[in-house]
Order: sequence, then structure tokens, then C-alpha cells
Amino acid sequence: MEFWTALARAKRGFRDDLRLHLVAIASLVIAFLCLGAALLSVENLSRVADRWSRAQHMTVYLSADAKKGDVAQLQLVLESLAEVAQVRHVSAADAKREFVEQSDISVEASTLPDEAFPASLEVSLKSEAKSERMRTIVERVRGFGAVEEVETYEELFAQLGSLLSTGKSAVAMLAALVLICVLAIIGNTIRLAVANRRSEIEVLKLCGATDSFVRSPFVLEGLIQATAAAILALLLLVIAYFSARGAVEATLGTITGVHTVFLSPGIALAMVLGGAAAGAAGSALSLRRYLAI
Repeated sequence: MEFWTALARAKRGFRDDLRLHLVAIASLVIAFLCLGAALLSVENLSRVADRWSRAQHMTVYLSADAKKGDVAQLQLVLESLAEVAQVRHVSAADAKREFVEQSDISVEASTLPDEAFPASLEVSLKSEAKSERMRTIVERVRGFGAVEEVETYEELFAQLGSLLSTGKSAVAMLAALVLICVLAIIGNTIRLAVANRRSEIEVLKLCGATDSFVRSPFVLEGLIQATAAAILALLLLVIAYFSARGAVEATLGTITGVHTVFLSPGIALAMVLGGAAAGAAGSALSLRRYLAI
């Protein structure tokens, strides 16, 4: 019964100070929207990193004067290795055609000679291939006369891992900033609400109301504000995500081979619950400091 009484008083407080609460919710929506966008970026970057780390790959670039017999022999050697899943020979003409199909500058690229695109052997590796063994294989492959260079993409994976770590650290810092924003905005909003309802509070105290009875509607107001802001931010993020998904999939999906996804239900729920907890905490802290009862 006490909860429903507090909720009814909180509703009345929202109605009486509607503009104040709407401004607070709008400010919190921006903060939660920034946090949600950062979480969404890290979520999809993690998928790309996981996809590329599992799909191990090696490109053996062939020299311009490589003979067909030498290339065929090298391909047989690679296919005989236990760590190799598949070997695909890509000629200069094939490399040019694939580049033209996937590039936005296809008109200019199509005028280039085939020799501008190196022939290669695209080697798909098994997931259980060990790094030490692969380094040995790479050194031996480089010794073949038909080989110009061998690319294992280790540096790219290292950069991607570093970028992912940086992104996670940035999200953690952003989450801390959002928490501070929630505490500050809710705290100031409740402080103003308390000032506007000072006479009501004094009457309640004179009638024998307990401290918890006086505080409860203000705590609920802070909780509702933060919860509503988090939900609205997620709805806006959903709209933006599905609006831009087609364009992003057309480019990023082709390059990375990974389809974009929205935030998982667990992350979305944690964002809402975390916002609710922060809103209630901000309200409680504000009352402790500014509500003299």
C-alpha cells in the first residue's frame, strides 16, 4: 500500500513539475544514446575480430615471372600440409576482376592493366593451426623462387585487437561519465522538485509522516526519469540502426564478411536497469543532502 501511495504522489509530482522532468529526461536520453552507440560499435567490432581470428588466412603473392609449373608445385605442397584447409589460385586477371567488382572506383580500375594486380595463392588455414608452426611454414614458402611475398595478416589482427581493447576502455569511461551525468542531472532535478514542494513536505512532517514516506516519491521520480530516458535512447538507437543497416551492410558486410547486429537483450536490459539504479541513487543522494527532515 505504501508503494502505491508513493507512486501516486510521484505521478502528481511529475504533473506539477512536468517541464522540469521533461528537460531532465531529454538530457539523460542524449547521454544514454551516446553510451548505446558506443556499445553497439564495440559489439560489432568484437564480432569482426572474432570472425577474422577464427577464419585464419594466408596470401602468397607470386612473382611476375613465376612459371606455371612452379606455381602448380607450390600449390600441391601447400595442399599437402595438415594445417591447410584450401588453396585457391588467383591470377592477375582474377584479382583485377574481383577488385573491380568490390570497388567503388570500378571505372578507373578497369582501365588498369592486369599486371597491376599481383597473382596469388589464397590459403585458408584450419582453426587448430598453431602460430609457431605457421611461422615455420611461412619462412619455407618464402624460399620458393615463385614467391614474391607472404602475408599472414598478423599485424592487422594485432591492430584490430588493440582497437577493440581501446574501444572497450572508451566504453567503460563513457559508462562512468554517463553514471556521473545521471547522478548530477537527477540530483539537481530532485533538488528543484524539493524546493517547489517545500510547503507540502512541511505539512507532511507536521502530520507525523516518517522520513521514508516523504522521501519515497522523490526516489521513484528519479528512478522513473532514468528508466524512461534509457528506454527512449534504446528506441532511438533501434530506429537509427535499422535505418542505416542497409547502407552499412552493403559496404562493411562485403569487406568483413560479418553481418551487423543490434545490442543483445542482456546488454540492453543492463543499460535500463543500470540507469534505473543510478537514477534512484542520484535521487537518494540529493535528498540526503538537500532535504532537511
